[in-house]
Amino acid sequence: MTGQASSGLASRTVLVTGAAKGIGWAIARAFAAQGQRVALADIDAQSVEACARELGPEHVALPVDLTRSGAGRAVVGQAAKALCGLDVVINNAGMTDSTGRALIDIEGAAFERLIALNLIAVEEICDAALEILPRGGAIVSLASGASFRPLALRGAYSATKAGVVALTEARAGIAAAKGLSICAVAPGYTRTPLVETLAREGRINLEKVAAGVPMGAIAAPEDIADAVLHAALYGEALNGVTLSVDGGSALGAPQAGTAPERGNVASGAVVVWGHEELAKAMGAIGQDGSGPVCALTDATLLTPPAEIDLAGVLAGLRARAARCAREMTRTRDFALTVVIGAQTQDDTIVAASAGMLVRTLALEWAPSGLRVNAVIWHRPVLDGLADLCLFLGGPRARKVTGQVIQTQTTLRPRR
Repeated sequence: MTGQASSGLASRTVLVTGAAKGIGWAIARAFAAQGQRVALADIDAQSVEACARELGPEHVALPVDLTRSGAGRAVVGQAAKALCGLDVVINNAGMTDSTGRALIDIEGAAFERLIALNLIAVEEICDAALEILPRGGAIVSLASGASFRPLALRGAYSATKAGVVALTEARAGIAAAKGLSICAVAPGYTRTPLVETLAREGRINLEKVAAGVPMGAIAAPEDIADAVLHAALYGEALNGVTLSVDGGSALGAPQAGTAPERGNVASGAVVVWGHEELAKAMGAIGQDGSGPVCALTDATLLTPPAEIDLAGVLAGLRARAARCAREMTRTRDFALTVVIGAQTQDDTIVAASAGMLVRTLALEWAPSGLRVNAVIWHRPVLDGLADLCLFLGGPRARKVTGQVIQTQTTLRPRR
């Protein structure tokens, strides 16, 4: 893949909660591999200490029970002290109720413990981090696909994860004012140790689950870790956003026979249509030419016309998608990102309609492994957009499709 993101960041200090296994352990490894120093926090003291030793002497273990009141706030301070500063906080620790009991049959203590870990501790950690992180710092919380729908027989899990999404949105203004970012990543089904155990017990049929994922496969913990890594290191444009990493599961059932054929080449160019400044920032080429393309950013709508022709906008988007599908030589892991400018209230009509067209395209194309996402760009400047587009078009977003990412700002009326 050609194209360039921002130059790398200096070594940072990172707190990862729930770091001893599953997604948390994958996240800790991902940061360590990038040269970041990590404080691994977990209730399992023996396991988390072993994990820290495996990563190396510059990393530290923090045994902690985050269900205790105040433990979330305390662990932020402990991490900052142990690492001589703190730049990034990853709220990963969480649990679900896997007993198969109905909501009203769960014991009160178990119900309250789940809420304490999944939501109260997350709020404590976020608020403590917002007080001490330096400018350029980041907070990433793990939400869930269950943030957006109820899961029966899982206790308060969906309720707590919906709270994480709302908390992320609510703290975005505070974060931006301090030069920080706060966002969330919402995994779909992921092959964590818990999911593997439930599968062995016959309580989850992973083949059936995978068949219901439009892209045809369940995510690995490393898929989630890659998205978290980007959100933490280059996530300014994701402030207040919850990014779903689910292979398109939130879009609905897979649609067989609707996708273009998958590309058959391994590498290609990064291409930008319709915006020379963005193409330059991405280190991309402005037109696709005749060679294979691995990632296409369609920025034709980044600067909306003064007079909106909604039918023409949607027809143009459809025509460009058809060109992409029928005329372009694509790589096996091809991704299309549509960028839509929304500087006024009227632009949001275009954004809503075009965004849903993108989601429809993503659902139809997913069975062939083709990814399609949209960015609704509310900001008057392009800062952060190039990195976001390169991420969405690249391998670290390999399970991200059908997303309509709304950057946060206050819209003004069109005059």
